[in-house]
Order: sequence, then C-alpha cells, then structure tokens
Amino acid sequence: MKIGVLLDEPRIPLGFDYVFYEVKPSSGRILRPLPKAWNVVNCFADNTISQTKPDLIATCKGDRAVRGTPRRFLWDWICPSRAEYREYCLKIIQEVAQHDVAGIRLDSVCFPREGYCDCKVCTEVQKTSGKDLIEWRADQIGSFIREVRDSVSCELGLTIEPDPCYGKERFGLDLEQIVNYVDFVSTPLYMDYSIVYWLDILANCFRRKFSKPYFIELYAGYPRAPTKHLVSALAVASNYADCVVLSTYEASLTETLKRELARDEEVWKFLEERNCSEVLRILRDWKKRP
Repeated sequence: MKIGVLLDEPRIPLGFDYVFYEVKPSSGRILRPLPKAWNVVNCFADNTISQTKPDLIATCKGDRAVRGTPRRFLWDWICPSRAEYREYCLKIIQEVAQHDVAGIRLDSVCFPREGYCDCKVCTEVQKTSGKDLIEWRADQIGSFIREVRDSVSCELGLTIEPDPCYGKERFGLDLEQIVNYVDFVSTPLYMDYSIVYWLDILANCFRRKFSKPYFIELYAGYPRAPTKHLVSALAVASNYADCVVLSTYEASLTETLKRELARDEEVWKFLEERNCSEVLRILRDWKKRP
C-alpha cells in the first residue's frame, strides 16, 4: 500500500508516495503548478466562473446548481456540456502538464446530481443525439475525460463521487468507460470515523469495481477527529486501497499528524492487533525521520 496527502499549499512533505496539490480548487482560482507533485484540477466545480458567466451554471427545473440552494451544494457547478468551458478546462490542464508535474488528478468531473442539466444547450444536444438521457450524460463526461487523456502525456488520476451503485444515473459516471482513460480512481470517503462500518462497506464495493489502482481519501483536516478514529479508518482503508490519501490540506497539520501516529504506542498496538503490516511499515518510515 502507498500513502498520500492532499494539500492546498504548494509544499511537498517527506514520507509520502503521492503528494496532491489543489492547483485549481473549487473556488475557481488558478494557482501556480507545483512540480514533482500531483496537481489537482477541479473541473466543473468553479465558484469564479459561476459569478462571471452565470449562464454556464448547470440547471434543473429552474434551480441552479449553486451554493446555498435547498440542495446544499458545497460549490457552484458549471454545465459539463458547454464547449466554451470544456475548452477552458482543457487549456488549464495542458498548461499544468508542462510544469514537470508527477501527474494530474481530475476532480469534480461529473454532473452535479440527478436531473442536471436541463439547460437549453443540454436539452437540444441530447435530443439530437438520439440517446436516452442517462447514456447521453455519461457520454458527455466520458468524452471530456478522453479529451484530457488525449491532450496530455503525464499520468492521469480521477476522483469520483462516493456512490458505488448509481454513479452513472446520478452523476453521469460510467465507470466501465472512464477507467480506460485514467491510471487510478480515487474516492473521498469523508466521515467522522467514530464508526467505520459504512467506510468498510463503501470501500469494499468500490474495490470490486476497479481493475485499475484504487485510492481512498480519508479526511484528516480541521476540525480534527480524534486520532484513534482516524487510525480505525486507516486500518479499514488499508484492506482495500492501493493508496490511502490523508486529506489534511495543511502542511503543518501533516507534520503534526505524522509525529502523532509514529510515536503513539496505542496506535502501534491497535495496528499490530489488526495485522496492518503496510500501515506499520509507513509508520516505521515516519518514525525514522526527524
């Protein structure tokens, strides 16, 4: 098993196989690419473009996919079928790829939810395609990922919504199609981890779906969960993931967490009792570091 970390700071902490950096977060800000790291590009989540070009926002029965709506979106969603915005994203991705990055991970590459998007463009294009809505939406997402794959030579990862059952119907994610274009698939399984029952079920479901490497993201940022809860989640995730990514977002918190896990005897005892040899190997490596 590999270990990774997700940051929104341009830092590369030691002791991780994968360092992910949010070069284009959902805020829509475009930051300077970080060489040697996996640069994360949020594609159809963009709080900046939604303000400057509100006509591009995805819609459903008159509702716009923006923050603060009854559907409780965490960010604003751009319609995935708009050629203008797709080209904008592709140019960003191509530019990032030129900066000696370890790879690029695509986030927010889907429709916001079921029912989206019924804007005029989507309605007309889907109607002329001759395909039913579910297949057409899946083609929109699949074709975008394929265009990215064809436009860059670096490795490519993909984060998908954590729904192992209805990803295609809800988000336009046809897993059988899109795994052909990426080097790994990642799911953010964020919860408080006081009970890891659902984490185990979701991780098991996703693991069965992929022949490609499967990454699990665990939330490890602020507000912090008790360390023992995170360790429980890490033990479960290590049974299914090729790489576990700790989403700390901050480099200082990353270093604090490494020290805590490497030095806490109760953590070692817990992991030893559960035969988590790969996690223990990672902790031994962290313990050797200053």
